[in-house]
Amino acid sequence: MKRHARGWIESMDPERDENFALNHVGLSVPDLDAALAWYQEVLGFRPLTPPTEMRADDPGLGPALEAMLGKGVKAFRMAHLTMGNGVGLQVFEFLEPRAERYADGEAPWRGGFTHICVTASDIEGLARKIEEHGGESSAVFRSIPGKPYAAAYCTDPWGNVLEINSHGYTETRTFLGAED
Repeated sequence: MKRHARGWIESMDPERDENFALNHVGLSVPDLDAALAWYQEVLGFRPLTPPTEMRADDPGLGPALEAMLGKGVKAFRMAHLTMGNGVGLQVFEFLEPRAERYADGEAPWRGGFTHICVTASDIEGLARKIEEHGGESSAVFRSIPGKPYAAAYCTDPWGNVLEINSHGYTETRTFLGAED
């Protein structure tokens, strides 16, 4: 095992510790059809399942839906998209109650997921495409001396934060955990 400066421990024994894979991320939007089109056109996600409406009073699925989303959700539409590496994006449009956007879009401390990150070799090009399709983007940051890593922070048209990294997650995060 390795102990890093920030106290993180990395196992070197794959038989002892399972390294789970990210399966999918759930995202709530106010307009499912528009979001599906946007994520396919702008970020290249591929459709996996068509949009379908689900209700909490469904005798077969109702208990599972309540366990997943709580007692307050009565009806929603959803569809599944997939990325090039097989990770899924489950997109929800809540119908009952209707989806609401935070009054203050700058409130990631409120809990829940804060962003989705994609890897792209042309960060500037993807950030420009996001803007051209109704989103917003920041400048591209290249702030790690001696490293080619770059990142930009954008939002989709519904205010969900999208991070764009130039390199894969493991490679770009190794600078955070210098060894003791």
